[in-house]
Amino acid sequence: MKTLQPPDEWLMAQVAGGNREQLEPLVRRYANRLLTFIERMVGNHHRAEELFQDVFLLVWQKRGQYDDRRPFKPWLFAIAANKVRESVRSRPATATPILDDDPPWPANAPDLSPVETAIATETAALVGTAIAQLPVTQRTVVVLRIWCGLSYAEIAQIANQLEGTARANMHHGLTAL
Repeated sequence: MKTLQPPDEWLMAQVAGGNREQLEPLVRRYANRLLTFIERMVGNHHRAEELFQDVFLLVWQKRGQYDDRRPFKPWLFAIAANKVRESVRSRPATATPILDDDPPWPANAPDLSPVETAIATETAALVGTAIAQLPVTQRTVVVLRIWCGLSYAEIAQIANQLEGTARANMHHGLTAL
């Protein structure tokens, strides 16, 4: 039987009230998606881990600004996007491809030959390099949409733009890729 997890907004309202313990479930809930987003944006795993910690430190510091009537996820990713922008301004993203711990092919695919494995790895490297070279606004939308699975409405909130602009940035980003 699956236990019901408290909604993000309730947890963050508790955090906003000073309850530190409720921050941990939020960190666990968003760790993979948020770290993936940051890493894809900055192109460096160690730098991404540092920024991830900075983001949750900012969540704690800005807890009083959180409005629990609004969705938590866009608020969190907006903090992350702002932190990434700040970081990219001071040190541009590297063009080094990010190779995931998981292979770039489906886990349920039959065993790949060494040639297929090499092609898949090379393709993943090329995509990672191309994404790192996109302008930060396009890269933000592409990464949030493809790797984090967010809706255009959520992306628009995060990037502080209209939904149509987020869609246009996605189109231009994919065209550039």
